[in-house]
Amino acid sequence: MQLTKYIFIPSLLSLLLLTGCVTSQLSKALKPAGEPVASPLISPVPQAELDRAIELELMGDYVAAAALYQSLATRMPPPYRQDLQLQAVVNFLSAQDVESASWVLGQTDVVGLPAVFDLRKRMHTAELAIRAGQLEDAFLLLEEPVSEDASIDLQQRYYRQRARILRLKGNLLESARELEALDLLITDPSARLHNQQAILQTLTILTDGALRMFQPIPPGIQGGWMALARIIKGYGGDPANTRILLRQWRARFPVHPARQALLEGYHQRLQTQYRQLHHLAVLLPQSGALAGAGAALRDGFMAAYYQLPLAKRPQLRFYDSSNAADTWPLYRQAVDAGADVVIGPLHKEAVLQLARAGELEVPVLALNQIPPQMGQPENLFQFGLSPEDEARQAAERAWQDGFSQALVIVPEGSWGERILNSFRERWETLGGILLEHQTYDAKGADFSQPVLTLLDIDESKRRRREITRVLIKNVKYEPRRRQDAEFVFFAAKPQIARRIRPLLQFYHAADLPVYATSHIYAGNPDAKKDRDLEGVKFPDIPWLLASEKESRLSQDALAAAFPNAKHTYQRLYAMGIDSFNLLPHLNRLKVSPWETLDGQTGNLYLDEINQVHRRLVWAQIRKGIPNILGYAPRIESSLTTPGDNLPPLIFPIVEPAAPIPVAPIVPMPAVDNPI
Repeated sequence: MQLTKYIFIPSLLSLLLLTGCVTSQLSKALKPAGEPVASPLISPVPQAELDRAIELELMGDYVAAAALYQSLATRMPPPYRQDLQLQAVVNFLSAQDVESASWVLGQTDVVGLPAVFDLRKRMHTAELAIRAGQLEDAFLLLEEPVSEDASIDLQQRYYRQRARILRLKGNLLESARELEALDLLITDPSARLHNQQAILQTLTILTDGALRMFQPIPPGIQGGWMALARIIKGYGGDPANTRILLRQWRARFPVHPARQALLEGYHQRLQTQYRQLHHLAVLLPQSGALAGAGAALRDGFMAAYYQLPLAKRPQLRFYDSSNAADTWPLYRQAVDAGADVVIGPLHKEAVLQLARAGELEVPVLALNQIPPQMGQPENLFQFGLSPEDEARQAAERAWQDGFSQALVIVPEGSWGERILNSFRERWETLGGILLEHQTYDAKGADFSQPVLTLLDIDESKRRRREITRVLIKNVKYEPRRRQDAEFVFFAAKPQIARRIRPLLQFYHAADLPVYATSHIYAGNPDAKKDRDLEGVKFPDIPWLLASEKESRLSQDALAAAFPNAKHTYQRLYAMGIDSFNLLPHLNRLKVSPWETLDGQTGNLYLDEINQVHRRLVWAQIRKGIPNILGYAPRIESSLTTPGDNLPPLIFPIVEPAAPIPVAPIVPMPAVDNPI
């Protein structure tokens, strides 16, 4: 029987509709010219077994459903065989059985079948590549534009999958573009509102500077989404002002597809999640080993505080938390005095006390981070300049740069161990291989031995000695480093970093890219001292790297008020600024993990245990001076989670009773960093 004589009967059509397969164009492609669709041939697929497979799938017994679909496929002619095989793949993927899904997909021959079969197979293959962390391969599989002849359902799946791949790669702007294309294909109001929320969720992860920089001209639909994202990111607690901004936005983009319910819903949510500050208690050490750090945090905090208009400044009261044992009594004293938020303490031991307190009557933004605790209070937030964040971002940056095999060198002790473990965990999650790591004595005078061992130079020398011994004569010899490594990651303070980098070059690793943590950079450009760090890439806080145009509160302005701002504790000054500016946004960031706050210590967001993480600015040393590379994209924590992983709507799907009035068209005001 010729392929063109097959037409799907209603039972198979039902199966395809239930499982998201495309049918309209298949029927058209398989129908002989001039033959009416109303006279289909009898399907060879046994109806009872097919119904049972569908029932198992709907019940969530994906393994059994996949086995039955596969069994049916072995007995069917094309194209029924391939359709059932692809449906078995869907169920194996739902059951997390990647190996079986891959095997069945390899057995599915779609040559000569309508294009829809090839598209379905490529999408399933792309899903397998996503789960293997092979994002570039996944994207290449979907590089060919989807045909407009494909069903709307399959087109939607195509754009959704491309958006997901790009989001996982950290290409947020491109991911949003795919969701915008998807938005035009959705007719259901609820589904469209979900998708439009996903567009904004994706764009609000970008910094305000990035949203400004990449604003298209003319703005069009995409520019409208970006402008709306800037309004959301710049919310400063004034509902009336935000409503004005939304009116101006609608006047500027009168035919934009953003639903009125989206605008009204976000406006209502921002109002409910923004915390108005009235009375702040600040717990910082005023004596002891952490007094200098406490003073720097206090000065940064006050610099941000004075940026508020006088009428909006909350009441402040400082408490001396030099003794960690006094933390709980000081907290109770602050609450009894009327504090609605507590900032601090700084000691890890003090933070641990609050973590074990059970419940906290008012929120606390601790200025350090501790490992997760059982039963940790929901009102405890933790903010610190974590080296673990930097190590994870170094792993992500190297992965995005196309590398997969790493060498690592860190200092001996707990600090180096934390950096190593964080890098390794993130690197291996992404799919990278840690070939070897070495440690060095930070108090030592010679760092050559760990570098030699890391590069296998000492092994090369050992082989030369062995050959010389066997041949009993000298052999011409030039030491060789290992050839499997693609880059080196290391952590060191500036003085040591300036010695380790030249050693890598001296021992034949000058061609290996080098990544490091921010600790290699002293904070002030010094071409003479940092020339030995040539080519090293490292992440650091915007306060030290970003141009003054990106910050309303420049270092010079802070230095004028606090003369020590540019010296020993400059990163802590920036952290003090952010600790104040974070307070009103903690609730928003807590329930919206995809949203961020542009800060002086990075692009800030919260994780599931209320720890603040920072996405940093990347730089590369060129002629001894840091050259800014920009923010590295934020990569999702897992590459293997199936589905789109979009959070539920965070406001009701209710159209407003009356639309927001349209104001006269006026120039769009800048929505800058609230610092």
